[in-house]
Amino acid sequence: MNGSRPQTTLTQQDLRIYASERLTDTPDGGGEMTSRALTGAVNELFPVVSDFARVNGQVNARQVYPAVLKPIAAALWGANMILDEPSQSPHVSYLLAEADFYGQERASLMERLEGYRVPVTETRMTLLGLQRRGSRLVQVYQRESVALPVVGQCFALTQIENGNPIYEFFRVESLTSSLQVFEDDKGEFVRRVVKMVTQSPLERDFQGLDEPSRYRVRADARVLDTQIADSAKYYGIKPLAAPVLAGSASIKVPSIYEQLVPVSTVETAIADDWASGRLMWIETAPRRVVYSGYRYMNSGSLFLETPVLPASVQMDGGWEDDGAGSLKRGEQILNIDYANGVISGFNGVPINSVSAIPAVQVRNYAYSAVVEINEVNIGTEFAPLLRPKPAKGSVAADFISGGEWYQLADNGDSVLRDAQQQSRGQVSKNGSAVVSLPVLPDANSQLILTWAPRDFYKNFDGSEAGEAILPSNLSSVFRLPETPKSSLKPNSIRLTWNNGTAQTASDQNGKLSGDATGWVDYAAGLIYPDAGLRAAAVQIRAEQYIGAIVRKNASVKDGDVMTFSAGARIQAGTLAINMPIGRLAKPNAQPVYPTPSLPTPRRLSTSV
Repeated sequence: MNGSRPQTTLTQQDLRIYASERLTDTPDGGGEMTSRALTGAVNELFPVVSDFARVNGQVNARQVYPAVLKPIAAALWGANMILDEPSQSPHVSYLLAEADFYGQERASLMERLEGYRVPVTETRMTLLGLQRRGSRLVQVYQRESVALPVVGQCFALTQIENGNPIYEFFRVESLTSSLQVFEDDKGEFVRRVVKMVTQSPLERDFQGLDEPSRYRVRADARVLDTQIADSAKYYGIKPLAAPVLAGSASIKVPSIYEQLVPVSTVETAIADDWASGRLMWIETAPRRVVYSGYRYMNSGSLFLETPVLPASVQMDGGWEDDGAGSLKRGEQILNIDYANGVISGFNGVPINSVSAIPAVQVRNYAYSAVVEINEVNIGTEFAPLLRPKPAKGSVAADFISGGEWYQLADNGDSVLRDAQQQSRGQVSKNGSAVVSLPVLPDANSQLILTWAPRDFYKNFDGSEAGEAILPSNLSSVFRLPETPKSSLKPNSIRLTWNNGTAQTASDQNGKLSGDATGWVDYAAGLIYPDAGLRAAAVQIRAEQYIGAIVRKNASVKDGDVMTFSAGARIQAGTLAINMPIGRLAKPNAQPVYPTPSLPTPRRLSTSV
């Protein structure tokens, strides 16, 4: 074999594109290949873009067959099919996709092409009422604590028809919500009613509950979350965003995305506004029993003594708190409202006691941090350090994948969960976090973390919120005034309050008499009432020596009686003696002096 190029009897003119049986957008469009080759005439394959399509959007799908119909046995080398010219209109796009099998029709083909999303787990929204075919309004209800859906989010409605599950996807164009009060045989309860406007009308009826229930009840039709799944491959064309130089290993295009489903988008910039705060859980006490007493619950609700921290509830009988509003034991499920401390959904369950961590849910300002995602660190595992330390239930991690935003949130148990309540990371008490994204984020995007500070809340004694407050010993000594005046004259002190008086008499030792008793430290200028004084405000009158205080060290002779000489006359009531007192731990040992501290005031009897 030489290096010459293989020869073929086929030419480029033999490569033709043949139409399918039905070039229509009806469910049976497509079908097997025909012998009619496309000529390239205007609107030969697709219809004219109508005014309706220009305003509301439209998807046209056509099945064609690239082939060579020539009655010779010749090899076909290097044949391919491409889009070689983009649309001249910015609102029209082209895509190529491979059919699943020969003769495929539009109904099954579009199911595959639109299968960029797949339904996953059931949401915490319950369908309310009949959602009629042709309507663009989907009405649901949910608990107050459940996060609202987001504009642009995609959901799926499902129900069983003829024994098979039927799915219909819808994207939220706008929504409104309101808290409404409902009533049943147990009394009133509150639920949030959400009305979502869809981007396209429903293709069939979906039956929800006729009226909300305070318990977890499934309607015939349910609302499911969805996630991106690359079940189909698309091929398109983009112009270069920058020239490609010789030797370059990369090219730049405006975008790698193309419009698949028509949407109408309006963006509004909001200036001079702050981001809203974050909800957070603050522990108010250590774990304790929040309900005790035997009860057999056939129905109704169990009211706990206090709101409780998510994932902290422990109930006799092997029930497990999933942190997402449910107590589970095998196939049995109870609903728990953490913010109000209410457990509901009982059906023949004996209760002895329930323990939990008391907590309260509050809203505070949010901190944020950003992790830039590029070709260097793109992946699904991240370990940021959050400062200041985050409060429980306040941490959220938002990222974008496939052009759509996703969020991982902490319910209050320091576990980051996705919309399906699957664990996707942890947040430690000291602020270190481990984030495991469920899908690969887009390149040149960001991982945004938001949280509220934990240290903003403390116990009265300065310890961390939720810790037991230890009782502290209070001094029984009460003294007046706040700012003492030293060197007070004996017999000159008089206290007056709303319904009493007290004063010092001729006693040189500072005895306080009258409607209140106690004593006075003349030298320090402090008054110590010990009984009888019951007043919010006290007036104090006293005379003070104006001479300067003399301080000197005096030598002391050891003995049963210590003696020293001041060397001058001492004014009555002004003598104050400070001396260290120690003890011998053993014979011939050095004295041991205690650590200086504020002593309990004691009178020193003097005769001056």
